[in-house]
Amino acid sequence: MPAQDSTTSLEHHVGSALRTMHSGTVESVRSAHPAGEAEHDRRAEIRGAVTTARSFPRRLVRGFLNPYVQLAIGSLLVTSSELLMKKGASSVPAGVVGWLGIGALCSWWTWAGIVTYVLSFFSWVHVLRLLPLGLAYALINVVHVMIPVGAWVFLHEAIPVRRWVGISLVLCGLLLILKPVVRAEQKL
Repeated sequence: MPAQDSTTSLEHHVGSALRTMHSGTVESVRSAHPAGEAEHDRRAEIRGAVTTARSFPRRLVRGFLNPYVQLAIGSLLVTSSELLMKKGASSVPAGVVGWLGIGALCSWWTWAGIVTYVLSFFSWVHVLRLLPLGLAYALINVVHVMIPVGAWVFLHEAIPVRRWVGISLVLCGLLLILKPVVRAEQKL
């Protein structure tokens, strides 16, 4: 038994000495040869790049989850939803099923509008967790500008002059609301 203990102890000491020699050799090569130092620096730079690459998705997600970014995404989703549902409702011929709008459910335009509306709902709930309701609701009113403009551009609907005046008033109101918000965000 004592011989086995001494063998185990000897293996431990030899292994420890080899590890110390190896690390000492690596350090001496690193300090004695510029190529060794350069290689060490290159590997450290690669490790730093990998760390940065790993943190990039986190920053992207953090930016995506910003409540103001989500408000913009939500307003785009609501606008596209309304335009898609209008296109779907208009694509169904009038008939018995059409008088309630049920026939529009046969159109993929309508279903695409429903999906985008549900996605906008998730965006809206996220915004409500982080912003006061009064501010969030005031800012989401940008859809009152985007939907008529989108209908004009994509569905070729006419916008009367009075509607353009109303759109410009909504934009002025949004700017009045946003100005203090931007100042407060800059102070943070």
